[in-house]
Amino acid sequence: MTLEQLGEQYLKQADELHSLVVDYSAQLNKLDGIRLYEMNSKILTLREMERDTRIIGKQLTDYYSQQTSRKVYHSHRIN
Repeated sequence: MTLEQLGEQYLKQADELHSLVVDYSAQLNKLDGIRLYEMNSKILTLREMERDTRIIGKQLTDYYSQQTSRKVYHSHRIN
């Protein structure tokens, strides 16, 4: 498996997490009290997971296309 394929799997998982967020958000108007609070907490967690998963997926799929013209291991030198 290549890094690009792994990144694509991450992006697919991020899309699935987004679908869960949409589904749970549609249920919010039917809830109140503690159930509403718990659902909002669940949605917040899923959004964070989606964001992190999408970031990792993008980094993996673009890993080899991010070429730099300078030598990174020398960038700390002053002279």
